[in-house]
Amino acid sequence: MQLPCQINVHDRTYQVKLYCQRQAMKLTTNGIITNESGQVLLIQRDDSRTFAPPGGSLETGELPTDNIAREVREETGLIALPVRLVSVYFWPLKPAGMLNFVFRCIQRGGELATSEESLQVDYFWPRTLPKPMLSLHQERLERGLSHQGGPIYWGTHRQPLRLRLMSLWLGLVVYPRLNRQRKRQGKPAYVPAPQWRITAVTLIRNAKGEFLWLKQGDAWRLPGGENGHIEAPWETAVRHTRRQTHQTIQLADLSSVIVHPEEPEMTFAFIADAAIKPQTEHAWFPPGAEPESVSQWEKTAVLDAASLGDETIFRQVTGS
Repeated sequence: MQLPCQINVHDRTYQVKLYCQRQAMKLTTNGIITNESGQVLLIQRDDSRTFAPPGGSLETGELPTDNIAREVREETGLIALPVRLVSVYFWPLKPAGMLNFVFRCIQRGGELATSEESLQVDYFWPRTLPKPMLSLHQERLERGLSHQGGPIYWGTHRQPLRLRLMSLWLGLVVYPRLNRQRKRQGKPAYVPAPQWRITAVTLIRNAKGEFLWLKQGDAWRLPGGENGHIEAPWETAVRHTRRQTHQTIQLADLSSVIVHPEEPEMTFAFIADAAIKPQTEHAWFPPGAEPESVSQWEKTAVLDAASLGDETIFRQVTGS
């Protein structure tokens, strides 16, 4: 059975009557940047005419940290450095959902300037934010400004009727009109942003600092698997881990995000502390002492978790 696919026009998303073999998710970023007075950087989007933190869609193989730096430069003219991830939001848009990374960033240069996607660019006081602003952008902004370090927040955006109607209006009216305008101006059509395949693993750690591995055939793998239909990565991690270990675990932190550059594929590595009794297909191994059959990216995920500081680690890993 083929499922409806979702494409992106003008760095936005809307439904079209296309079909694909496998569902995947759209990934986006937002950057929270403040000046020396405590004002926050916002743009007025050209599609919805609402105010929002700068950000955009990830390209294939692009790290979220690189993406937010690029998007801030393109939309505001500023050179920004992402300091830390503060939150990850899941928006359950059909058919497979959308995922957003929110970073605290600092300005490293550049001058404020508008772009095709930003009608206005300026700093605003957090207590008197400009209107209109979508509730999801206001939530991302408020949580990002209040984050003082430590574990990130992850959660699912509500979908009030107003937001669903706006999404429908943008997809059916606004984005096709913007693309027609580009065609009349002799500009190329916007290239759809890729849809990403999402997997999640759980790094279950015991009191000795060892991590749990599962034996699958001749190889050892971390608990986890591919995401399901309209499912957040943290839900994926808990679901697969419960099925594979017969225990429901509580995730403590997002230790790393791994991008596989050959394809639009991303893996979320969550940490959980639990005392799970080893079985024939389970075993505990110290970091760096895993069997030879362990994949390189999984070894890297374990080492990142073992040395985790205050920030989520982003890295590209090639090969198996």
